[in-house]
Amino acid sequence: MKERHAEWRDSVHSRMGVTCNNCHGGNPGKESKKAAHEGVYDSMNPKSSVYYTNIPRLCGRCHKHEFLEFKMSVHYRMLMTKGVGPNCVTCHDAMSTKVLRPTQLELFCGICHNTKMSSRPGILNQAKEVLLKMNRISRKVDRTETKLHATRARGCKISKAEGFLHLAQHELIACRQDWHTFKLARIEKRLNGVETLLHEGLATLPSGWRTIK
Repeated sequence: MKERHAEWRDSVHSRMGVTCNNCHGGNPGKESKKAAHEGVYDSMNPKSSVYYTNIPRLCGRCHKHEFLEFKMSVHYRMLMTKGVGPNCVTCHDAMSTKVLRPTQLELFCGICHNTKMSSRPGILNQAKEVLLKMNRISRKVDRTETKLHATRARGCKISKAEGFLHLAQHELIACRQDWHTFKLARIEKRLNGVETLLHEGLATLPSGWRTIK
């Protein structure tokens, strides 16, 4: 229990004020242990808010867009109809709220997507490439923002470029949410759109300022 508390303490959930009762139920305002834990069930009990098939709806109370996207996925349908498949905790953990790196996909996704189970083993490489692309474009968005700040400091007008950057930033957020559908071809197409917006924005800058390292 102490280890789980330490994970929560260092998490974004802790920093945002999300406490045990927000996910597990109960009432920390009650004095007695029994009263404080009223309505809290073991995680293996289907009545529990943290029962594995209840996790997506629980997380969706705050992460609404991600939940809506996840509901469109084959993973969600498998989870709800057959009781198998990943939920939010599979990829993000419960307390420490991690985000998987491309190098970790084989470890997690490979549990099901492998040649022995014949469950689309080739999807691993495709997912890895799309996630690598998302991370690369995310860094490019950050570098573009830094470039625009430097360009403004030189007295150049950057309002048009800023407009393209804001569109790219919003679309990148949407791509991250869209990841939860696992519709990789669609996500890759949207990422290409983000990159196009960045290029169009940079093209509005004075010559000599149109490239980023």
